[in-house]
Amino acid sequence: ASLGLLVLAVLTNVALMARIDALEAGRQAEAERYREQIEQAEHTRDLAVRELGALALRQEKEQEARAAQAAAYEALSGYRYIGECTITAYCPCEACCGKWADGLTATGLPAGPGIVAVDGDVIPLGSTVIIDGQQYLAADTGVTGRNVDICMADHAATVAAGVRAAEVWVVVE
Repeated sequence: ASLGLLVLAVLTNVALMARIDALEAGRQAEAERYREQIEQAEHTRDLAVRELGALALRQEKEQEARAAQAAAYEALSGYRYIGECTITAYCPCEACCGKWADGLTATGLPAGPGIVAVDGDVIPLGSTVIIDGQQYLAADTGVTGRNVDICMADHAATVAAGVRAAEVWVVVE
């Protein structure tokens, strides 16, 4: 009976050791998977940091190029750089102008293509405004800050124009 008990104890210990070894092997495999995931995450993070740095450098160079362009235009004494402005559109309809939809601008000129609405504190009324190489007359108000509202012929064109950003120049008289 003692011998049978000894054999049973040895077999139980062997089975337990095998189970412990299997659990340890599983733990090590899982730890290796986690290590690989961490390495992949760190690699992705490093790539993102490098790309962010490159993006910041490109943006800085772009700003320097804009400043150089602004200085070159201003050196010609014919233009004043306003900066990057929000460009929107309107037409003289009631949907766009509300109670002021009488077809006239703030300066009394007819509202239509070639006219822009500006903030008179940023761009003087009567100025020639250049946006994307196109010239417009600043003859209307109704916007504030660095916003320019381009007058369109009809409401469909206004909706199609949407909202965007563009560099704005004013011709110096």
